[in-house]
Amino acid sequence: MSGNMDVQAYVNYMMERLPNVEKGETYKLKKGDNLWEMAKRELNNPKATNQEISEYMLLIAKLNNLETVDKMNNLKVNDEIYLPEKIMKNTASEISQPKEQTDAQKSFKQVKNTLLSDKSIRITQAYPKSLNLYHVYNNYKDEKTGYTSCFHPVISFNLDNNGKFTKGSFEGEEDIYSFGYDYNVNRKGDVTPNGRWAPSVECQIPAQDMQAVIERLEDLTQTATISYQF
Repeated sequence: MSGNMDVQAYVNYMMERLPNVEKGETYKLKKGDNLWEMAKRELNNPKATNQEISEYMLLIAKLNNLETVDKMNNLKVNDEIYLPEKIMKNTASEISQPKEQTDAQKSFKQVKNTLLSDKSIRITQAYPKSLNLYHVYNNYKDEKTGYTSCFHPVISFNLDNNGKFTKGSFEGEEDIYSFGYDYNVNRKGDVTPNGRWAPSVECQIPAQDMQAVIERLEDLTQTATISYQF
């Protein structure tokens, strides 16, 4: 069951990033046909990698609203499948060119890089401890202004009573919210802008990036010091 869930998660991830293409000619399925063989045939490239074939297969699936693994695997003889108007025969990267990243996604990537590689990061826990609120800082220098800080905020986050990450807040590169962090992110990677009465999901952080940050933050809490007391 978990294997199927992992495959569907990958399908969802790729569907978001594959380009929208126009419908071209239709193909009527014959006995023994499947999307994989169709993609392989349409690419018409004997050197195509499995990754390229897989991504082109998902491109065809997206064009035909076959957004689940079950739908892809339950095609029937005589079903008509639209083919992309323009066959992309070069590389997988051309097929799966990601959408331009938002400010939140770029900023979260910087947070991740800082957490994983910056030797100056340190962590404090807010008082009282029952809040389970933590703040991560690093040394920072703005090359344009010369501003330096040894307590530059990287991310603040909460844990549940079992010590697991629940939500975090981080600053955006564009500094869109002057009175606090720009973005909030939950464990699933859903990002919402701060400073709104009814925030809506703006974007989603890729699962592998989110998991890397969560594991790093949960590990850092083992060395946290109390930031202040009344």
